Amino acid sequence: MLDPIAWLETLGSISKTAKCRLDGEAAALTAGYARIADLFRATRARQGTIWWVGNGGSCAICSHLAQDALNKLAVRSQVLSDASLMTCMANDFGYAEVYARPLRQLARPGDCLVAISSSGNSQNIINCADLATESGLGLITLSAFDESNKLWNHASDVALFLPLALYGLAEVGHEALLHAAIECQYLAEKG
Repeated sequence: MLDPIAWLETLGSISKTAKCRLDGEAAALTAGYARIADLFRATRARQGTIWWVGNGGSCAICSHLAQDALNKLAVRSQVLSDASLMTCMANDFGYAEVYARPLRQLARPGDCLVAISSSGNSQNIINCADLATESGLGLITLSAFDESNKLWNHASDVALFLPLALYGLAEVGHEALLHAAIECQYLAEKG
């Protein structure tokens, strides 16, 4: 049985256990952070938008960090998790299209997508990753649990994977990874 202190210690080891791929090739986490900063800067320079998609706890992470990116990095940053929009899309097109349908209408060349799925197998998130690849958007993915998951193995600019088996650890870990990217870029640009 995992006690709370052991849980926190597991969380604290994320920088040592996180895996990173750049364009499908294994890379150091530091290289992943450099690429994320490049993607965010390029999106801002093109006056593009960073789009964020996730389900459940990952959706909450998206909402939180989309606002941090807007606030700290001065880049357009949006979630697609408005309740009316989601229920409309799910009702009319099915939950697998809940994010991809509006993203198809709203995303433009030069935009970037951050796609988060703890399992890495949520079809609605995979559909968005497919759309990003087909549309030439920058793509950053975060997943956990099993390295055979679809999101970790999807073509992307940056893929981050946490070899964790608990949703709580995966979700907090994903949030920590993204917080580090945004906060450190903010501090570096602030000078």
